[in-house]
Amino acid sequence: MKPGHVRVALGAVATIAAAVLVAGPGYEPPQVRMLSGAVWLASGPVGEATLVDGASAEVKAHVPVAVPGTALSVTHHQDGAAFVLNGKTGALSRIDTATEQVSRPASVLPESDGLVLLPSPDALRVVDVHSGAVAAVDPATLARRGEPEHLAGAVRPGSVVADGLGRVWAIDEATGDLVWLDRGQRRSRATATRSGLLAITQGLPALVDPEHGTAELINPQTGAVRRSLRPDLRAGDAVVVSGSADRSRLLIAVRTRGELISCTFGTGSCAKPVQVGSPGAELGAPVEVGDHAVVPDHSTGQATIVDLATSRVVAQRALFERPTAFELIARDGIVFFNDPNSNKAGVLDLWGTVRTITKYTENPAVDKPTPTPDRSVRADEVRKTGHEKQKIGLGQPHQNSRPDLTASSPAASIVVEPGNSGVAGDEFELTFVLQHAAGATIRWSFGDGTDASGSSVRHTWLEPGVFTVRATATFGEGRRAEAETAVTVVPRGAPPRIISLAVSRPKPVIGEPVHFSADTTREPDRWEWTVTRSGQPAPEVTARTAEFDHRFATPGRYTVALTVTKGSQTAQSSRQFTVARGTVKALTREDWPMIVPPAAESGVIAVAAGETHAVALKTDGRVIAWGPDDTANRLNVPQEATSGVIAISASGEHTLALKTDGSVVAWGGRDGESDVPEEARRGVVAISAGDRHSLALRSDGSVIAWGGTSEESDVPDEARRGVVAIAAGDSTSLALKADGSLVVWGDGPFQDGTPPSISGGVRALALGGSVGLALQEDGSVISWGSRKQKTFRVPEEAQSGVVAIDISHQHALAVKADGTAFGWGLVSYDVDPLPPGTSGVLAVAAGNDFSLILVEGTD
Repeated sequence: MKPGHVRVALGAVATIAAAVLVAGPGYEPPQVRMLSGAVWLASGPVGEATLVDGASAEVKAHVPVAVPGTALSVTHHQDGAAFVLNGKTGALSRIDTATEQVSRPASVLPESDGLVLLPSPDALRVVDVHSGAVAAVDPATLARRGEPEHLAGAVRPGSVVADGLGRVWAIDEATGDLVWLDRGQRRSRATATRSGLLAITQGLPALVDPEHGTAELINPQTGAVRRSLRPDLRAGDAVVVSGSADRSRLLIAVRTRGELISCTFGTGSCAKPVQVGSPGAELGAPVEVGDHAVVPDHSTGQATIVDLATSRVVAQRALFERPTAFELIARDGIVFFNDPNSNKAGVLDLWGTVRTITKYTENPAVDKPTPTPDRSVRADEVRKTGHEKQKIGLGQPHQNSRPDLTASSPAASIVVEPGNSGVAGDEFELTFVLQHAAGATIRWSFGDGTDASGSSVRHTWLEPGVFTVRATATFGEGRRAEAETAVTVVPRGAPPRIISLAVSRPKPVIGEPVHFSADTTREPDRWEWTVTRSGQPAPEVTARTAEFDHRFATPGRYTVALTVTKGSQTAQSSRQFTVARGTVKALTREDWPMIVPPAAESGVIAVAAGETHAVALKTDGRVIAWGPDDTANRLNVPQEATSGVIAISASGEHTLALKTDGSVVAWGGRDGESDVPEEARRGVVAISAGDRHSLALRSDGSVIAWGGTSEESDVPDEARRGVVAIAAGDSTSLALKADGSLVVWGDGPFQDGTPPSISGGVRALALGGSVGLALQEDGSVISWGSRKQKTFRVPEEAQSGVVAIDISHQHALAVKADGTAFGWGLVSYDVDPLPPGTSGVLAVAAGNDFSLILVEGTD
């Protein structure tokens, strides 16, 4: 008897049919950018840049960039490349994200220990704070553009920035004046301050002046004060400032008092100071992720996490055992910490979990680790139709055998037409998308100080910049749902730029249609795509349209490259992705013949397991089933399930299939579990097969149950609205509601012990006999139910980085973000669930006496 598998889709657009997604790692429709959840870190003692994956907290590659012992700094550019500045020679190197190849070093300014690298949309800027010289550098070739320009005799260290249009701003060290370079012209404004510091917030310069207790948003055209705030600053305060990329907010770390102050120009207010360290602490520049700030304390090696919405400290964690001048990098919703001068780095989750990473061995000359050639860090695809908010934690596509679950507020998104980038003065149409949004009041803010109301609005940005658009739906009972997206606005005549390349899905299976698109600034005149398989001279496919689809017949590593042209100006970008074979493997005891048929050896995107039968979903929407026992017609796949299927679930003796039209198909079983009611023949978005009963979740948030006993099929009132996820087990059903509450019914073993309260978000649920599992948003697995069962004791390796789970009566399976899989409990009485070191896994399914794994099979 095998529990059901959860298949859930959330936040479905109200105007489309059911949209359930299936299969494992890389198969959710992510919205992420290239190299999502990964970052290049400086490793000065070995002269390397180290690629670290935030999801798995593992080193993925080492790239030599200088001689050992060199002071290095790494800067990431918006095109996905990383740039390494050599602190000894001042030479600049570029690391290509698609190939991990390093360019030859280039020197653009005379050797100096005061060089600073500033990324900007059109070019890189290298600034020498000692001489005040500024050089523009082409980010693709590292060639200098023109001669260096003079900004000042010397600029104040830590106070030179580049705004969203490439203007370089600084404080003149000698005069204290505000100086900047605008289209080759040096401009200045007197500030009468001896302690001013600069930051960029939402693409605009801001000046913080502790001497006069002010924070000023600067007009980039004139240098005049656009808005002014008065944070709690005092003359003599030593401060460090940083700005938010997607909102008009400043974070001010006050070293003299050990405090953090948050100021928002959009609301015209500053929050009360929050204590984050001791007075006199060597606080570093705060980094911002969502509505949280992380403040480094170099004098203690600690970091403090602050919830900016409530102005409260969430956690304070020791990252290093001694005082360390470490750096914090926020990228794709993940906070990385790194000591450039040692082998220590790691990932700090916003709930306070610390995952430490050793970048290299202590004696690299003798025992240097072999670089990991895996460049399949899953991309964070930015859809041209709009950006959904990145979830905090793993920072990359949820590589889950079930679609994403959320236990907070209703899922919402924003669709922007004609896309999330355009030209200043053009009109955009923005639509708030939320299932069951009828009756809600929807308010918009556009990031430029204006707002509007309505489900669909039009807006024009008059100035260039990157603007964060927010939409908030408020319901009559006080519930709220929010969504945000970023819109990039460029000046007319600006060169085109490729913001992102989207491959949907990021790790497709052969035979599956793969959609290629790009998010660009302006509207190119010409598109030129090539997709090439590694080791092959000729492209697999070429295209000259803005978007196109292709089905791959051969697994392997591919590179997609795009060149766009606008007039005489061009832009280029590329990224790598992997096409998997999609092979099913069955692991069972020797006397239990679970032989995988040839049809399941390639082109499979999802697996499910019942008591004695296995089920697979092919890329063409066809379901196949196999096993040693065909009682109850469990292997007799009906004609309706041989095409158009998008989700599968199996348990006991029966199987469920969900089709693209929202209808459910069922077969097998003896207790009415395959007698699909009329309500489940349309509008269904998720399915789950229990041991002898079946569940379906409709697009209106209601649950339908059939088969089994009356206790199993009688859905309680609480599960007839507001449900976002379902799970069916052994005579037990579970429904997760949008408010995070759990509803349990039936006559199974869980009636005496309901699931624990889950404070954070939930990604997946699974019920198995008398044990239940929940995969939480932080990648950890918790259990409840009978403590006597081996599956109740969740192993240590399941406490972080898990992205998929499944459970049977006697064993449980889990997949981690790096594609490794493991299990606990026993298959039958003496067989381990999975061999140690199982890798390249896309999805898992736990049967009664067997395990199924779906592997890449790219060889």
